[in-house]
Amino acid sequence: RIDIAKFRGFHQVGFELGKNLTVIAGQNGTQKTTLLGMLTQPFAITDKNNPLSSEKPLCGGNYKSSFSEKFKLSDEFDKPKEHEWTLTYDGGKTFTVESINPNDDRKNPVRFWKKGNRSKGSGYIPKPVIYLSLSRLFPIGEDEKISDSTSLLNLTQDEQQLYQKLHNTILLIPDVAITKISHLESNNKNTLGANTDFYDWKMNSAGQDDVGKIILALISFKRLKEKYPKLYTGGILAVDELDATLYPASQEKLIEVLRKYASKYDLQIIFTTHSLSMLEHVCSIVEMQKAAKDIKLVY
Repeated sequence: RIDIAKFRGFHQVGFELGKNLTVIAGQNGTQKTTLLGMLTQPFAITDKNNPLSSEKPLCGGNYKSSFSEKFKLSDEFDKPKEHEWTLTYDGGKTFTVESINPNDDRKNPVRFWKKGNRSKGSGYIPKPVIYLSLSRLFPIGEDEKISDSTSLLNLTQDEQQLYQKLHNTILLIPDVAITKISHLESNNKNTLGANTDFYDWKMNSAGQDDVGKIILALISFKRLKEKYPKLYTGGILAVDELDATLYPASQEKLIEVLRKYASKYDLQIIFTTHSLSMLEHVCSIVEMQKAAKDIKLVY
């Protein structure tokens, strides 16, 4: 759970998280993305003696989440000591974060760190996290520098089959065989593209592009779990506006896929949404299957 003492418009409020899925919903300007940031920012593996610290997610970036990915901090309103929140995790451990003076960091007006401890490496909880921001939605057709770098990705046969299965399940196209999987890379993109007998990756829709990115994130955690069965103790996948680009029925299929693989790969998946279809589907799962501990809706 998270308990927020103060952070912009939040004052003395707390939210329970689901074991597998946490859905964050609300009107525009109610700090959904801010909450996503608070929930993910404290997680990173910084100890270089930990083998997981050298691993990189297939969907780009690192297994950490920084506030710069989510929003800009305000020089006028974000001041040191004006932010504080506590995460309770792993059966009762607590971790309190506060804003402090950034010293020589001129990019941001504050820095976030563990309250009461300034020692090196103390500012993070050592678990891998992937944050998929809205930048993932930059259109393929508008990206002049995008290219197919498939040879650099080296997906296993099992991973390729998983991609095809999840791609076709989520997008409701079970009868379209993917003949080749492309790894699409640029400053804006790190995703998978589908090629068939009817079209290639340059003709992929925004929904296919988005689903490819999400599947790459799942495969990344799959690799960690299989490569480090003793060191990997679970991770966090956070997605801003999960419903973006997707047909309502595909949104429901995506929820089912994420729930299954959250359990399979020991993940907590946290996302924001504006979709009534997605919210109704989540609520029906909780009501019909009595999954109140597994899935939480934060409104």
